[in-house]
Amino acid sequence: MPTTIECYQANEYLAPFLRIETPRDKMALPYSTLLGITLSTDESILELDFASHSVTIKGRRLYEVFCIIASGRGEALFAKSRSDDMEIPPTSKIPFISEMRIKKSNQTSVSDAG
Repeated sequence: MPTTIECYQANEYLAPFLRIETPRDKMALPYSTLLGITLSTDESILELDFASHSVTIKGRRLYEVFCIIASGRGEALFAKSRSDDMEIPPTSKIPFISEMRIKKSNQTSVSDAG
């Protein structure tokens, strides 16, 4: 059964693709090309390195998103507007994605949302 949290969607089974949805673009990248994942110590920046693209995700409390992607169960990531962020209490444990940047490897930005 799919689980949807404000900024991501996950399933109990492994997903073949990770959908990345911004207000401007939608892209699906295959997990088979995921080379690495890095989370900053303050859990505000998550970097995904695929063979053909890199994705930089900014937000708050991104550890849960990191774990879902690392397990291969993440189906989709959603960038929310800054006004949505204002509605979440600072003490909330809910992860929040405010910005996602998708770049082709060694090239310019493909998508910029936030």
